[in-house]
Amino acid sequence: MTTTNIEQKVNETWGKPFVDNAKISIRNMDVFYADKQAVFDVNLDIAKHEVIALIGPSGCGKSTFLRCLNRMNDTIPICRVAGDISLDGENIYDTNMDPVLLRARVGMVFQKPNPFPKSVYENVAYGPRLHGLALNRAELDDIVVTSLKKAGLYNEVKDRLHSIATGLSGGQQQRLCIARTIAISPEVILMDEPASALDPIATAIIEELIDELRKNYTIAIVTHSMQQAARVSQRTAYFHLGRIIEVGETSQIFTNPQHELTENYITGRFG
Repeated sequence: MTTTNIEQKVNETWGKPFVDNAKISIRNMDVFYADKQAVFDVNLDIAKHEVIALIGPSGCGKSTFLRCLNRMNDTIPICRVAGDISLDGENIYDTNMDPVLLRARVGMVFQKPNPFPKSVYENVAYGPRLHGLALNRAELDDIVVTSLKKAGLYNEVKDRLHSIATGLSGGQQQRLCIARTIAISPEVILMDEPASALDPIATAIIEELIDELRKNYTIAIVTHSMQQAARVSQRTAYFHLGRIIEVGETSQIFTNPQHELTENYITGRFG
């Protein structure tokens, strides 16, 4: 396939971007920063209880796309999102949609662990308090303990719940941030390179946790590690210059990609 033919075929998404059991549906999504377009005509479904990995070179639009799914880009004045994004059929950019409530349904874990400068307990309790999810201290205690257990962290911190969270290791801090996210009972968890700042042991723990969380949550993860994408996801979407080039079952994307751009990236010819 010549370079010209590749460029001609960038305008269509190859593979299977749509599913029957979509939790989130994106149609004809464009994202602009002032006059510069960063994401072009994205069409994609994210299925219930799946992990979808978003891969591609740096600056290709993965994180920008991810932040659109819970309207984090609303905090950037020059950012504008066009197209349709729905959660269970409900347009998340509708004027009646409260972004704060949306972010309770679609939580986010960032690249660098960002615990609050408070105790372990207060980090997890913050969201449930804010959203009125606990009627009393006993209920709040239960939410904190349950969330820490789901994040695989409780046994490591049960004797230091009231110690400052920044004293935890990097991997523990990231799991604390996951516990903080799931404490408000989201339906979807967005992860933007959640293990890129962690050592291999902590990364393995996070990956095991992602597989466990999939039973109860829909997860979209941006990762620069193709090995990680292969380990944790069921489907993979490959981004290139702001467009989704190909979407498919993860095993198919990594062993038999359909588009030459995908193959070039997977085989390390660029990216």
